[in-house]
Amino acid sequence: MFLEKNKKLISICIVGLLLFARLDLGIVYNKAFVLVNVAVNGLAILYCGYLGLKDKTIAKKSIINPAVLWVLVFTLLVFIYGHYRIGGITNDIYSRQYALLTIVPAILIMIILYHNQNDLLDILSVPGSFVIFATLIVSLIHDPVWVEWVDGTYSQSRVGATPAGTCVDTANFILILLIPIFYQLYVNKVWKKYLIPAVIGVFEIFASGAKAAIIPLAFVFIILIIGTSKSKKVLRRNLIILGVAILVGAILAVKVPLLYRVFGERFIELFKGLNDTEYDLHTSTGQRMAVTAEFKKHFGEHPIFGHGLYAFKDMPYSQLEEYKVDGVVNYRHIHIHNNFMEILFSFGIVGFVLYYWLPVYLLVKTFMSKNKQVIILVLSIMVSFLFIDLGLDMFYNYMTPYFAYLVAYCILKKGENESFS
Repeated sequence: MFLEKNKKLISICIVGLLLFARLDLGIVYNKAFVLVNVAVNGLAILYCGYLGLKDKTIAKKSIINPAVLWVLVFTLLVFIYGHYRIGGITNDIYSRQYALLTIVPAILIMIILYHNQNDLLDILSVPGSFVIFATLIVSLIHDPVWVEWVDGTYSQSRVGATPAGTCVDTANFILILLIPIFYQLYVNKVWKKYLIPAVIGVFEIFASGAKAAIIPLAFVFIILIIGTSKSKKVLRRNLIILGVAILVGAILAVKVPLLYRVFGERFIELFKGLNDTEYDLHTSTGQRMAVTAEFKKHFGEHPIFGHGLYAFKDMPYSQLEEYKVDGVVNYRHIHIHNNFMEILFSFGIVGFVLYYWLPVYLLVKTFMSKNKQVIILVLSIMVSFLFIDLGLDMFYNYMTPYFAYLVAYCILKKGENESFS
């Protein structure tokens, strides 16, 4: 049968479409993109239904497992808080359609991975490569800042925005997509197939100027080097090479004007801002420090169940983001922009535990694992998300964490040599 003979190819295509539709086109830019997402998810549901009919045992295990339970329970929590306006919040941010088109694609990808356990790495790397290329094309069309790179005006220098999100959002999901690709390159030596996507992906991350993606990128390389070094001598040599590369990159970031504008200036601002006693609301770091200070003051008011979904933005003390209208400085309300603090403020300790128990479980199981592939891949994902969560509230707006944690769970289960069937 055609579907059975081409199972791997079809799985790769559908995973690629799911990632492209949600991560590049998104579901907020216009109704046409929403319909594209619905159509792609519908196609994936039909395909997963076919896979389930072929092997009902795997189908059952792909749906009934701790990772899917985690998604469903936390999604229910967000629904209750958002739909019923728990805490008396006035914002109207919650949407059931948005929530479904965020978590369903991640679950569908997990189901497909369960049915392709022997080809799991390829079914992550090939669609990831496609989406990296597609993201660059979509961004070149959508993001006007690319024009400034060409004409040299540079009023803004950070590029990578797509209809699905900002340049920072792009950098975050590109980082996660690159992890299995780096593994294919560094461990499996599949250079011809993955070198160009890897180079383009790294370029997109640096072009975005996103600190939350650039910093963990270095840690991913360190994990790869440590995890694959066969001797202390090789390990020492590789770490020295990486250290020199980072040092050269830092010098270039300061000395080359374009690189300084894109991310060098932001790193200098970060280090300066962390040492300031008074928060400079002109800068991103200053705003984040001011937000953190207000969080510390007010979290204790409702520590167990929180204040309500994105309630911080409703509060008078969240008016911290500076902007200008006709030269006049004004201040507007902002989110916390930190997943740890946003969940604690919104849902309290209960919500924090419900969200982070799976990442903690994955991390503990990874440290207990003797499988190098599991250690390298899952630890890279977890370290990356430590930095991503420090910079953005990921739990509602993005598919990236659900995709990443469900993929990590699949990698972990495969590494345990536990048959899905």
